[in-house]
Amino acid sequence: MVSAVGLLAVLLFPWQSLTTQRRSIDHAADTLERLQAETSHLAVQVAEAKDPVVVERIAREQLSLVREGDTLYRLNVNPADVITLPSSWPLPGVAHLLGDGDGDG
Repeated sequence: MVSAVGLLAVLLFPWQSLTTQRRSIDHAADTLERLQAETSHLAVQVAEAKDPVVVERIAREQLSLVREGDTLYRLNVNPADVITLPSSWPLPGVAHLLGDGDGDG
């Protein structure tokens, strides 16, 4: 009986170590796959950042930058001139925000 327990202990400890190592390897493989996908995505972004056409498009769209010689149009519109609220409008604060102090619309 003692030898059976000893044999079981000798076989059980390496088996636990093996399963722990397998889990660790699986976790590392998942991490590596995720990092490789992220690296390829970042490589695409770096390539796009080197393309002057893409850089200009982003600068114009996201940063509102213009080139020298471009005509810049700025529209200043008073919302009260464009929006007419009905007289039964339930939120008087909106009329105040639009510049219509009496709340009639």
